[in-house]
Amino acid sequence: MELLQGSVRWAFNTRTWNPSQEDWLLASRCIQAEDKERIQKFVFKADAKARMAGCLMIRKFVHLATGEPYAKIKIDRDEGGRPYATNPPLPVEFSISHEGHYTVLAGEINNCITVGVDIMSVKTTHELSKLFRLMNSSFTPEEWETIKTGDSEEEKSTMFFRHWCLKESYVKAIGVGICTDLQRISFLLKTKNLSIEKCCTDTKVQIDKVQNNSWSFQEWLLDSLHCVSVALSPCINVKSEEGATPFTRLSWSDLMKEADPFLPTDIDYCQKFMSKEERGDIHSM
Repeated sequence: MELLQGSVRWAFNTRTWNPSQEDWLLASRCIQAEDKERIQKFVFKADAKARMAGCLMIRKFVHLATGEPYAKIKIDRDEGGRPYATNPPLPVEFSISHEGHYTVLAGEINNCITVGVDIMSVKTTHELSKLFRLMNSSFTPEEWETIKTGDSEEEKSTMFFRHWCLKESYVKAIGVGICTDLQRISFLLKTKNLSIEKCCTDTKVQIDKVQNNSWSFQEWLLDSLHCVSVALSPCINVKSEEGATPFTRLSWSDLMKEADPFLPTDIDYCQKFMSKEERGDIHSM
C-alpha cells in the first residue's frame, strides 16, 4: 500500500448518502466502540450520519497516512474535544467539521503543521437582523463593517458565515474551542468573493489587534451553498496558493475502500438508526 504524503483535503456529502442497513452495519464495525455509542445518542439520522462520516474519514486518513491497521488505530480527544491519533508511527495532524450537506477533513502528514478546518452553510433561515444581534459579541467592529457592506441580504449572510468559518477553523487549530474571547480574533479579508475553482489564501488574522503572520488560511466555496476554511501554522511550512491541495469529494465506496471491520456485528444498533427521522437543515450554531 502506498502511503499518503503531504496535505489531504476530503469532503463527503452526507445529504445524498442514504445508507442501507448493511451499509450502517459495516460502518459501525469500523469505528471505536465509544464513537459508536456517541453516534447512537443522536435523535436524527442527519446528525448520526455526519458524525459517522467524520469517524470513518479519520480512520481512513490515519490508516493511509501511517499504514496502521484499522483495529490498531486509537483516536482520543483532548480537553477541548479535538480528536487526535495516539502514538502514530509518524506525525499526523487532522481536523474534522460537519455542517449542512458535508463532513470535511483536512489533514497534514509529517509536515510539522497545525491544522484546523471548518465548513459552513452560507444560507440561514433566521432573520439576519436578529442573527446579527445574537452574534454581536462574536465579531470585532471592523469585521462587522465588512460583513454589512454586502448589497443584499444574501451577500451579508455569505460574508457573515465566511467570517464565522474562519474563526472556527482558527480556534479548532489552537484547540481552545469557540468559547474563547472572539473579540481578540479579527480577520482581514482582501478577496471579497470566494471561488469553487480557486483557493483564496490572502486572508490575514489579527490577534489582540496585531497581525499574526504565522498563520495561513485556505478558503474555498465547496459548492454554491458551503464555504470552507483551513487554518494552518506555521506559514513557512504551508504551500503557496498554487500548491494548495483542493478538496476531493469521496463517495461511499471511496470512504470504505480500505475499511477493515473490527467490532462485532450489531443488528439492533443498525435497526435503531434506520428508525430515526432524517431532519432538515439547521445551523449548528
